[in-house]
Amino acid sequence: MKSLFEPLLDNLLQVAAGPMVLLDALGQVLYKQIPRGSIDLYLSDPQRFAQELKRMQQVSCPVELSCAATEQEVAGWYFPDGATLLVGPIERKAGEALETFVLRKNAINAQLKSLAWTVRRLVPQTPPQSVPQAGDVLAALKEDPEIRPFLPQWHEVVMEEHSHSSYLFELRILDAICQGDPQQAEQSQRLKRNGQDGILGYSKLRSNQNLAICGIVLNSRAAIAGGLSVEQAYTMADYLILAVERCTSAAVAYDLGLKSATIFAQMVQQLKLKLEQKQPPRYLSQQALEVIRRYLFIKVDRAQIAAELKVNEDYLDRVLKEDFNVTVTECLRNERLEEAKRLLVQSDTPVYEIAALLLFSHSSHFIRVFKEYVGVTPEAYRRHKARYNTTSDL
Repeated sequence: MKSLFEPLLDNLLQVAAGPMVLLDALGQVLYKQIPRGSIDLYLSDPQRFAQELKRMQQVSCPVELSCAATEQEVAGWYFPDGATLLVGPIERKAGEALETFVLRKNAINAQLKSLAWTVRRLVPQTPPQSVPQAGDVLAALKEDPEIRPFLPQWHEVVMEEHSHSSYLFELRILDAICQGDPQQAEQSQRLKRNGQDGILGYSKLRSNQNLAICGIVLNSRAAIAGGLSVEQAYTMADYLILAVERCTSAAVAYDLGLKSATIFAQMVQQLKLKLEQKQPPRYLSQQALEVIRRYLFIKVDRAQIAAELKVNEDYLDRVLKEDFNVTVTECLRNERLEEAKRLLVQSDTPVYEIAALLLFSHSSHFIRVFKEYVGVTPEAYRRHKARYNTTSDL
């Protein structure tokens, strides 16, 4: 956990400017930073530290700091693999304005949520003790007369001499892609796996092709988590999967799957370099975009988004206008229209259903707004993209 998410922890430390401790499932210290002048709760008050640790481990979501200026709380999160992060107590610095102190607490909470959001994408959430047995979940499939003849024997998948690779091996690669670090992605693939690849086909070629396809899909999602647009990631994934399908060598198919990690890491790296050359948007703007994208299919207004980010509505509008030249409402509309473009190209969903799905009041309103944004009607956009896709390889 430490090596996977240390950059995120370092970012949180900079925001918190207070003590941070990360313990593994056995209570061993993985990460500990105590800025000068801060209270080391781990040593100075073991009883309270144990209470805070227990409080974190009783929830599956981040425990936030109170924004009340007089309270000095401890925040943190209980990770799915049993590690526990504690941040605080966060104290008001000498000469620090009350408003600044409250804003700093809000920033810590936002950073903690961002860390949790990233980890949730990469770490399984189901507690081991609640995982159903294979026989229980396969019972329905075995009762289906159309599916039953095609089910493999369980011993074909699980053999005594065959154990799957460690999930941490996979996480290291996905995290390198998310961070935009091609070199780290390549190095992670050379680490000892402590296991073998899955059995994904009845021939070596088919198994390696399926393995490569699974890797490409996972790597593309990690690239999206790193900031790459969905359309870019999906298009590159499609391109690489078709290349895998055309392979006639098991070794080449396997190698292409490995190379996909480096390719997606390079794409994220190039994106980050471009963003660094521009005036970077403020952290609040980035958080606002993330929140807005979670509400594409859910009714929400400017006040709710601002409340979730714990800022004033007008202030949030002003920040987004300065960074992206849009208000909160305009940003939400534009993100929904971008999703509409994807739905028009990637599905046969009727225009009126897309309009309803994206919460436009009426299909005619959706068509008008879409034409203003894109320059053509939704149907014209779909026809144009369909013609392009049939005449172009990529």
